[in-house]
Amino acid sequence: MLPVLQIGPLSLPTYPLALLLAGWIALEVGARAARRLGLDGDHIYNVGVYALAAGAVGGRLGHVVAYWPAYRTQLLEIFGFNSRAFLLWPAAAAALVVASGYLYRQRLPLARMLDAAAPGALAGAAVASLGALLAGRAYGAAARVPWAVNPWGVSRHPSQVYEALAALAVALLVLQMIRRGSRPGAAALVALAGYGLSRWLLEPFRAPEVSATILGGLRSAQVLGLAAALIALWGLRVLGQRTGEAGVVAE
Repeated sequence: MLPVLQIGPLSLPTYPLALLLAGWIALEVGARAARRLGLDGDHIYNVGVYALAAGAVGGRLGHVVAYWPAYRTQLLEIFGFNSRAFLLWPAAAAALVVASGYLYRQRLPLARMLDAAAPGALAGAAVASLGALLAGRAYGAAARVPWAVNPWGVSRHPSQVYEALAALAVALLVLQMIRRGSRPGAAALVALAGYGLSRWLLEPFRAPEVSATILGGLRSAQVLGLAAALIALWGLRVLGQRTGEAGVVAE
């Protein structure tokens, strides 16, 4: 592990740096995909930056609201920097609202924008997973395999590496679809299906204590991943039917 990068007298936490790098890679890959789809790549940068900023603020405010008793007596902590004082769902909701507003104002094609953003999001997720490996976050379950890592003296699955490789594999598939001129929305749906299935399959390799569970001991990430994959597969089926019906009408 390398939780802190030491550069002379300067100590830099690697995980926030990895997240910054992940965001830049996501925007760059998305912008290139957008240009291949005939869109202005600047729109990906704009909507990405606005959504990331909104997500950062929303995730932080969500944490403040959820843990207000702890902040009430230390109001300055609201403005402190702590990457753990952050809630995912408020962040995602804020980012979605801002991104939707931008797309609506600019009158951009939703399906094509999602196609362009999909490979970038997957590439960014891969980098973030590697950052988690360096920081010792989301660590794997105990294992006796030749490629195990040893954080804190315990041999574990490098689950972060598994997740990074899966995200990169799906990203490459999606980029190939874009190059071949897939139907609008198909690349984004394949990305969602691939990522969801990877979470369903790879979540058991994480240590139980770093995975939230729901009823019956099921891991929430697995349930959400499987649900996302099923929704995406249903969307691909509907998209295929509409394309077929359009072809029949054209004939």
